Amino acid sequence: MDHGIRKYLHMIRPFDVIIVVALMLAAFIPYVVFARQQAQEKATRTEPAVYTAVVTHDGKEVYRLKLTGHKGTTRFRYNDGDEWNEIVATGSKIAIKEANCKDQVCVREGQISRPGQTIVCLPHKLLIEIKSTTASSGNNTGGMVTE
Repeated sequence: MDHGIRKYLHMIRPFDVIIVVALMLAAFIPYVVFARQQAQEKATRTEPAVYTAVVTHDGKEVYRLKLTGHKGTTRFRYNDGDEWNEIVATGSKIAIKEANCKDQVCVREGQISRPGQTIVCLPHKLLIEIKSTTASSGNNTGGMVTE
């Protein structure tokens, strides 16, 4: 062995190796717990999940669209004074296609379709969030326009 490596090897004690291995194994505990929890939730679910896009402005709901089973294209334009966002749902995905905000981050975000995903337009205080509910909960589709 190289003399430089030997110099550092004497600093490592057997208990140090055990601690490092234990910490590496412990890092996977959250993954195992969450995977098991999701598997149990999926097994106990008797009704299929219904995905709904909820659009809120400054914390108040302004539009709701059921994405599960959605066919075609639905357009919704949100106006608040001089600010506007063009929201388009195609199939089971939704996106902000156009907006008159300066940064255009919300437009570049693209389409979302899974529960928990969001699109945020900070300058306009607009939020699109995908939520998951059971079929018996019922969903209001709001004033949608289907093409």
